[in-house]
Amino acid sequence: MTDDHATADGTIEKSPDGSTTVRFDRRLRHPIERVWQALTDPDELRRWWGDTKLDPVEGGLFQLRWRNTDENGNVAALDGAITRIDPPRLLEISATWGSTDRTQPGTRTHLAWQLEPHGDHTLLHFTNTVDTPAHDIPTAAGWHLHLDALAAVLSRTEVDITHPEPAFTPLQKAYTEKYGPSSGSAEAGSAEDG
Repeated sequence: MTDDHATADGTIEKSPDGSTTVRFDRRLRHPIERVWQALTDPDELRRWWGDTKLDPVEGGLFQLRWRNTDENGNVAALDGAITRIDPPRLLEISATWGSTDRTQPGTRTHLAWQLEPHGDHTLLHFTNTVDTPAHDIPTAAGWHLHLDALAAVLSRTEVDITHPEPAFTPLQKAYTEKYGPSSGSAEAGSAEDG
């Protein structure tokens, strides 16, 4: 997953209300049912994103802890609920995105994965809308990294998401070159990375 010449294929959109939306469109070389499994099975999620507890029904629990830590051992965390689910085409989650370091307040976030079958491939449309503009570059780079990890896991490749720095650093550089300095700041590979 390391690429010193990364290309920023995601988009960052800032809204007048102060929110920021990060978008990705990816073509995955796997059938929609396989991609859906990777989005909703805790064992699969652990391999490309983090440790997850979920109840895959509308209104069901969704909790996730990233597998990488910051210098103090804290991890990024999502605590929320599934707001819409239509297997195998749509998964939406509303949550508070924060850290296990409870001294920092969390930020409201909305995540959506839309899947479209395309022959034996799947088109994945992902959006992450965060209520504040902070950390837009690290968020985009982090999601890029995790979506790359998703594709690798679908192709039966193991990914070390507990040590994302080698892949994250060039991605953060690519997004900074494309969008300018972040409106927030975060250390590469910290628990705040998407």
